[in-house]
Amino acid sequence: MRKRLFIFFFWLFGFTVHPAKNDKKGSITILIDGLSYHALIDAIKKGYCPTLKKMSVSSPIHKYFCGLPASTTATEALLFYGNNQNIPGFTWYDRSLKQFVRGNRSAELALFEDAYPKKRNLFKNGSVIMGVYTGGATELSLSGRDIKLPKSMYVFKTVHYLFMAFLYPIQLIRTIYLTLKTLILYRKSNKHSSLQTFSKIFLGQFSCFLTEIEIMRNTEKIFVDFLLYDEYAHEYGPTHSNTLSTLRLVDRYLNRILSTSQRSDRKYEIIVLSDHGQTDSIPFDFPVEKSIKDIACALSNREVKVIKTYGGVSPNAQSNELYCVPAGSTLQLYFSKNLSNPLLEHEISILYPEFISRLLRCDEFGWVLVRRSQTSSVLYGKTGTVLFSHEKSPVLMGALFSQVAKNESQELLKSFNTYCTFSNNGDIVLFGNVTTQMKVYSFEKHKGTHGGFHGPMVYPFFMSSNPLIKGSSMEALFDTIEEVI
Repeated sequence: MRKRLFIFFFWLFGFTVHPAKNDKKGSITILIDGLSYHALIDAIKKGYCPTLKKMSVSSPIHKYFCGLPASTTATEALLFYGNNQNIPGFTWYDRSLKQFVRGNRSAELALFEDAYPKKRNLFKNGSVIMGVYTGGATELSLSGRDIKLPKSMYVFKTVHYLFMAFLYPIQLIRTIYLTLKTLILYRKSNKHSSLQTFSKIFLGQFSCFLTEIEIMRNTEKIFVDFLLYDEYAHEYGPTHSNTLSTLRLVDRYLNRILSTSQRSDRKYEIIVLSDHGQTDSIPFDFPVEKSIKDIACALSNREVKVIKTYGGVSPNAQSNELYCVPAGSTLQLYFSKNLSNPLLEHEISILYPEFISRLLRCDEFGWVLVRRSQTSSVLYGKTGTVLFSHEKSPVLMGALFSQVAKNESQELLKSFNTYCTFSNNGDIVLFGNVTTQMKVYSFEKHKGTHGGFHGPMVYPFFMSSNPLIKGSSMEALFDTIEEVI
């Protein structure tokens, strides 16, 4: 019945159904945004993800290290294009484009993506649904940078609201239930209107529906990103019951996608993964933006105006401003007079004496990264220091990452060594401190955060029945995915 309905709508709206070649297996890559390996294992034990639990018998759950920054913008760039260099977070100042870029502002993303050096276009001859980037998709592209839909698809998006209840009554009931639960039980902390809350939850339904359409059209490569868990984890925390409830919905979406793929004329390889995790956090700057006040106090220069910004502004090199750009547990600091040529440590010390040491005395800042020369950087912590030189091993002094296991510390140092080469980093990069309860300070309104390097945020997961898809590092894993699909 459902397949006949799809065929009817394909005919009605003029969609092309591709011939399925028996010797050409397709691929469906399903990304659950922000779900760490640890959170997934916990959710399965608590019964939130029966489909993923069943899948894990033939597609074991593996942990991989995404490194710094733990951000969708960096992870998807590496997966789609084989490159994630010079992407320091979700928001940054791009020194080559001479403007701010944020991962959910389409015009900025379009400029950045067009200019970005690519080693591959992973989803050429395929579709990308809710990705940050297009991934080179030539069928359907519904990405953060723009919406490239045929006119018929716009009509489809509207019509979907009308017949979705008929096709998927159980999912609609669960969507309404989660909406009401959020609005009633968490009305004090929920900052969204009823319509915004429902729309945010309903977006997953739409993403799943589009994925099924692409399967029924026999599209060769399909990518879909389910965003709901990540958004709820920011608002309530990664293991909060309301956050975990979103996984029930995502798990049902996954079940629908699997069922549709099994009835498809084309055989599909199924890959499930996440882009990063989330770490329990303290929203340090709410209700008062104390970190900005602390930065201004540490700077001790009234001629410089300290501004917190998420971009969307035209920076003025003639002004005397310090832009503080938050991305979860990271703060990028850009001096307006040095947007083309970032300051080195000794220059900062001359212009703003003791600024760096004062920053380290603030409780919320655990680590301070600054350039020492054109080819080296230094990371200062409260209990140690590490010197990074391009193409050389890091020189560690003291217990810089005392709360990190030794093997994880080595992975982290390697990641930092690469991160330090990014010209788009701020003149100074601040990383949120970690409390005795192992919570990290976030500079956004996050009870679960990422963008830095501590805790579950750097340990996403992947699942596949194909033994050729493997790798403990993100780069190694994504290279094997390219080979398979």
